[in-house]
Amino acid sequence: MKTWKLGRLATLCCLIAASPYSLASDGGTTTLTISGNIIEPDCEINNNQQIMVDFGEVLTTRIDGSNYETPIVYTLKCKDLIRNTLKINLKGNGAPFNSQLFSTDVTGLGIKVYGASKTTIVPNTGALSFTYAENNPPALYAVPVKQTNVSLPNGTFNGSATMVFSYQ
Repeated sequence: MKTWKLGRLATLCCLIAASPYSLASDGGTTTLTISGNIIEPDCEINNNQQIMVDFGEVLTTRIDGSNYETPIVYTLKCKDLIRNTLKINLKGNGAPFNSQLFSTDVTGLGIKVYGASKTTIVPNTGALSFTYAENNPPALYAVPVKQTNVSLPNGTFNGSATMVFSYQ
């Protein structure tokens, strides 16, 4: 009788030792392979050419932040986008008299840039989110703004900003 009980106990121990639970507790290992394909989306702004905004001749007495609104004409071509949601930022120096404007080389004159909704794109911090559609970049506008109580000199003026698109 004792032999039969010992035999059953030995068989039970062998079954437990061979079970998947006991194998897992022994610290079995396997190799996990992870792979993917990293793709950097590519956007080409204005055929890699500089974007020019020409206000033409501007009367100093008519600069009020509304007159001389000029569209910023540019192209945008993107490929390999996972999502069509993009963001435009403009990098540049803020005007000393108003950080919401881009500076120019004329003291007391700044440039306001905004989208179709009239929301100002603030230098370095403002952004315009949009959904990319081929051959239809978001409308942007620029308008000269004069500092209050400042007389502007006759002559040309220049300013600059860098347009940066980011993926969301």
